Parts: sequence; structure tokens; C-alpha cells
Amino acid sequence: MNTATLKHFCSLHATPGDEEEVFDALLNRWKAQGLDTRQLGRYAVIAEPGERKKADTVLLLAHADSPGFIVQSVLSPTQLEVLALGGVHPTHDAELLLKTSKGKVPAHLKAASDDWTRTMPLTVTLDNPCTEVQKGDRLCWAPAWEENETELRSPFLDNRIGCALIADWYEANAQRFATMNVILAASAMEEVNGFGANVLANAVKADLVLVLDITYTDEKQAIRMGQGPVITLSDASVLLSPTLRDRLLQAPVPLQTEVYNYSGTDARAFPAQGIPTPAIPVLIPTEGNHSPCEILHPADLAAWPAALEAVAQAALL
Repeated sequence: MNTATLKHFCSLHATPGDEEEVFDALLNRWKAQGLDTRQLGRYAVIAEPGERKKADTVLLLAHADSPGFIVQSVLSPTQLEVLALGGVHPTHDAELLLKTSKGKVPAHLKAASDDWTRTMPLTVTLDNPCTEVQKGDRLCWAPAWEENETELRSPFLDNRIGCALIADWYEANAQRFATMNVILAASAMEEVNGFGANVLANAVKADLVLVLDITYTDEKQAIRMGQGPVITLSDASVLLSPTLRDRLLQAPVPLQTEVYNYSGTDARAFPAQGIPTPAIPVLIPTEGNHSPCEILHPADLAAWPAALEAVAQAALL
């Protein structure tokens, strides 16, 4: 993956239900590559070549949002109360960007108390009065970026790594899936309710869905950064059979596996809509998920396209 593309997508402001910046960036890149594009309202964007082969179709599904915050109360021009959107638990004070109708404003988030739950508001202060702020405005972590040979650090790696991959897919990976059709898509609201994938599932007919996301490192399950992408065998959204697991693990690329009975992605949208298409999460292991400093190993990004190709070939046998 081109890390310059990832850095750009990690600089964009996109919270659940307000994914416009990421959608626009994807559509502009796809159109420049000559792909056919369409947008499903505020729920998803899609791209594919103009001509389809008589072959299996693979959907590469990324997610355009990341957890953030929404203004609940404007206490004064310099003090707000906000609610969390998605799975954040701010244990430390943090720098944010407030997005208003007139632009973006630096903001400061006060750490949550020990007994905080996501139904409780958090306090945000502004350095300078902002008369444009309104109830419903969105906030996200302030962008930051550090990169070396063994670590890449930034907020929004979840979910922008998938967006960066599909943004450049046809330029960087045209040789992959050579015998298949590939549809690229990014859904909205994955972090809160999965509505975007529900709409997408009804609009796109594919033989296989590969869900692009991140997961957690886990020493007990031997899930480590730098050891390759991770296949989810079980979580709250998917449950792969042992037969499919065995086929996937015979792929000629390094793959890690994980088993959970909680959390998950919007992969659940496809069976929930009565669509029999298999949905397989192929994920990148990270640390610091949903924090202002998420961490991944660049080697896992480099291995991701080959892993997706191998999983698709095994799943469609």
C-alpha cells in the first residue's frame, strides 16, 4: 500500500453518519482511474470497471467512518458537552478537531471519569469562542502521523486502511484477481449501526465479500503485528465453518486467525439481508484501537493484497 495515500485518508474528518470527506476522496480517485462509480445516498460509494467478465465477482468492502463525538449541548462559545459515537473510551485528555459549517476548530477533550459510560456526556473546551458551533456538529481526534520501518502511528487507521487500499486498488493491484470481477465499496456508519452495509448488501450482487478492517493484537491467540493479516473465524458478525477455515489456511501466504464471540464488523449485513454471499473479514492487527494513536506494522499492509487474493481463490473453489 502507498503510505502517502493512507496518510491522506487519515487526515480526513469522517465520523459515523458524516463520511462525506472520505466518500469524496474515494470517488475522485476512482473517477481519475476511469472506473464507473455510484453513490448510494449517504450510505455507500461503489466503483468497478465498465465491463464485467463472465466470472465470479468479489466485493472489497472498506468502511469510511471512524469513532468520534457529536455535540449534545453548547454550554458557552468555548465549552461543549459531547457524546461518543462508536467505541471510544478516552482515558486521557486529548486534542480534537471540531467540524462546523464554517470550518474546523481545534478543541480539547477532558478524560472520562472511571465510572464513565458511553451514554454520559464528555466535556470539550475551545481556545477561542466559536459562535458557529451547533448541536449535532462532529468532532474527531486531531490528525497525527509517525512512520518508520517497524511502526506506523496515526488516529483513524481503523477504518482508513481499508479506504486507502481500495482507493489505489486498480492502480497498484490490477494483476490480482485477474480471473474475477472486483467491485470496490466503502460503507457508512460501520462503527455505530451498520446501516451503510445494509443498503450496500441489497445494491451489489457479489459471489464473495472480503471485509477490510483492523483487529487487536492478542498474545493468547498469538495474533501479533508484523506476522501477516488476520482472518476472523468467529465473532459477533461471522462464524466460518471448520471446512472453510481449513481451505483458507492452505493458502500460500502467511495468515493469522482469531476467534471471538463479541465485537465484529458490518459483515453481518449480508446474511441479515437474506443474501447468501460469504463474507470473510481479512484484517490488519493493530494496537491502540480507536485511540488518538493507533499502531500497525507496515509489513502487514504490504502483505494484505496477496492475502486477499489467496483468500478469494480458496473461498471460491
